[in-house]
Amino acid sequence: MSFREKYARLGERYEVLEKPLDRFFCPLRKKAAAFVRGRALEVGVGVGKMLHYYPQGIELHAVDAVPEMVEIAKRKAKELGLNARFYVMDAERLEFPDESFDTVISSFVFCTVPDPERAMEEIHRVLKPGGRAIFLEHTKSDCRLLNWLFLKPLDLLLGWLLGDNTLRETHELVRRYFEVEHEESHYRGVVRLIVARKSEDVGKTFKGTDG
Repeated sequence: MSFREKYARLGERYEVLEKPLDRFFCPLRKKAAAFVRGRALEVGVGVGKMLHYYPQGIELHAVDAVPEMVEIAKRKAKELGLNARFYVMDAERLEFPDESFDTVISSFVFCTVPDPERAMEEIHRVLKPGGRAIFLEHTKSDCRLLNWLFLKPLDLLLGWLLGDNTLRETHELVRRYFEVEHEESHYRGVVRLIVARKSEDVGKTFKGTDG
């Protein structure tokens, strides 16, 4: 069963299952959203956890690979009175022209996408020069003991349940494509907030990659 099918089966129950983590993650979501400006794209909107925190005055577009999640996010945006456009779309194949957005943000997405390298290429492609890329992501911990005693068994469970891989080194992947301006490590590196810019000197060889 693909990750799309697994998340589709969960539907609104996903938000209930994730509720215990909100006390840890919601303050970080709020902090990440504060960096969003202009015409913005959220990659992997899920059930719309980030929608509560976006600043006023932005033009928000949001995509997710799971249609059921997109419908939940749409309803949430309507309840919040938020003007946003939603699309069913893979992170690895964003159907937007090059250099379309001032900001691209992802929140706990790169643990799920099947091809994180391709997804990062796409984010780089659709972001305007000098635009801001924001990542709030699960990553491998700085502590080896924590990785082996706790995170590895948890990762096996989440992989079976959802198709997730929470031990990816997404922070290192970001550095290959973007110029990192700000990085925060939380819970011994299990979660990282990274704010980066699209620079002419970093990741330029990937610009416009389409296959």
